[in-house]
Amino acid sequence: MFPRLAACLCLVLAGAGCSAASVPWQHPTAPKDQWRSDYNSCRRWADEQVGYRESEADSNFRDYDRAQARKRINAYLDMCMRDRGYVPVRPSR
Repeated sequence: MFPRLAACLCLVLAGAGCSAASVPWQHPTAPKDQWRSDYNSCRRWADEQVGYRESEADSNFRDYDRAQARKRINAYLDMCMRDRGYVPVRPSR
């Protein structure tokens, strides 16, 4: 029983760490606590615009369809964040 509990706790902590990750966008005047809210809002909007849903049927094109949907979602997300005045954060080397 204890190993199962420890595994569940690790998964929860890992998930919490991922959700606390920094937003890959920054805004010159908006407060930092607003960045996550704006990013999540744009993410939901982009998902709605594309409207991609996984099919229950097995398809030879499922991976292709998923990749195309991800590209479109990222394009809408990019547009939304830029419209709100955000710029992408450059990855540190």
